[in-house]
Amino acid sequence: MKHKLIFASVGILGLISNLALAHTQTQSQAASYQHKKTHHVTEVQYKGDYKDMGALPTIVVPQVDLHQLRYDAMSQNTGRSKAMPDWFNRIGISGGLNVDGHWGNRTSGYMGENYVRVSVNDAYMNISANINDWAKAFSSLSYSNFSGPNGVIGGSYSTAYTNDLINLEQGYVTIGNFAVSPIFFQVGKQFTDYGRYQIHPLVRTMAEVMTESLQPSAKLGFITQGGLHGDIYAFDNPATQFRHQHSNTIYGAALGFDQINDYIGFDVGIGYMSNIVGVNDIRSMIGNAPFFNRNYVHLVGGLAVYADVNSGPFSISARYTSAIQQFNPVDLSTQFENPFASGARPWAADVTGGYNFNAWSRSQNLYIGLQSSNFAVNLGLPRTRLLIGYNIDMWKNTNVGFEWDHDKAYSSGNRGTGRSENIVGARASIKFG
Repeated sequence: MKHKLIFASVGILGLISNLALAHTQTQSQAASYQHKKTHHVTEVQYKGDYKDMGALPTIVVPQVDLHQLRYDAMSQNTGRSKAMPDWFNRIGISGGLNVDGHWGNRTSGYMGENYVRVSVNDAYMNISANINDWAKAFSSLSYSNFSGPNGVIGGSYSTAYTNDLINLEQGYVTIGNFAVSPIFFQVGKQFTDYGRYQIHPLVRTMAEVMTESLQPSAKLGFITQGGLHGDIYAFDNPATQFRHQHSNTIYGAALGFDQINDYIGFDVGIGYMSNIVGVNDIRSMIGNAPFFNRNYVHLVGGLAVYADVNSGPFSISARYTSAIQQFNPVDLSTQFENPFASGARPWAADVTGGYNFNAWSRSQNLYIGLQSSNFAVNLGLPRTRLLIGYNIDMWKNTNVGFEWDHDKAYSSGNRGTGRSENIVGARASIKFG
């Protein structure tokens, strides 16, 4: 028995000595690399099972991959993220494709309409990452080849994206844990919480043209379990104010309340933006002659209101947005391409009603809408629009839709054309993920 104890003691001392030596050598080798955050780790396990002693606890000693560290330094990738064995448990990938076709009057040039006969409106891939309990990330790559500026008015489908190129449409980080607190912080390229709209629709509504804002921004918000939500945000203005030759920080706030329910649900909200030049399409249309650039003279705030109600298969939505003050006539006038007319205070509104039903074992939807604007001829909008649409889920994650739009231009008294025009659009859409 004494011999067994002696041998066991010697074995334990030898094991501890080997562990200490291995740990010392590892520390010595890695000392010059301690400032590098990213390295590969391998696990070396020591387990004693000397007779009559039982299994000793497993000890894990990190081993630094010196070759990989040197390689990262040589390729300027020190500190960059590397794929880990369990990456698929924390990364989500999804995407989709919208292909559009158009017939009818395709030369009007209204802002928000796509006049390409056949186009890829949006081919996108979304990547989301659950970093930890408090940090999440989201990015979206998108490609579009919709029409650029054209027609009499010179509007385009959207100025938020670079046409015919792959865009980093969104890319932001969210800090928050709703299981602990209703407050969150979000920073990066994102859609500003100003109004409500669907991104990349077949035809963008007049209210969307006057509210959609895609900017690198910072947002501090909250979402309660009861349905109350809101935020404040800020971003740098890409346009500069005339004479000052510097951009002003644009800030805003939003507050809303919703009750999500299939039987009867609703959501209402209001948003404020300190300078609506921060709306992409508005910024692209201001600054007419004599400056010939996108500078602006006066700050003009904006207000956006939305409401949605659904009950069973029926739904109705309303949107309204308006400038709070008049623009300087040089920035935006009430008459088409006439900077010497009075300054405009544009607004836009739309109401859309929908009916969902199932037929031929397919989910389907019918909708009808009416849109209107005023003092917005220089924003590339028609005076009124009547639309009727239909879409059907052909198969899982595969949808086909059609929409007819009847546009009425501003009158000749506002230097509009006064014409009525029609355009029919069709979309084939798929989603994956």
